Amino acid sequence: MKVILFGATGMVGQGVLRECLRDDGVEGVLAVGRSSTGRTHRKLRELVRKDLFDFGAAGADLRGMTPASSASGFPQPA
Repeated sequence: MKVILFGATGMVGQGVLRECLRDDGVEGVLAVGRSSTGRTHRKLRELVRKDLFDFGAAGADLRGMTPASSASGFPQPA
């Protein structure tokens, strides 16, 4: 599974990031935020954006990622 993680620099997000990087079932993590996590790991890619609502140029980084809601079994919006 590939994971997109928003808020990876916050208290809870740091723990989620740590567990995703340790989990053999997670093949990659894209951390999206306004600042870098300060971590390096073979599974981790970061997308740092000052404006989190502007993803016009980020399409290539987001392709092939599984939304957390579908990975966790929550219903997808229509």
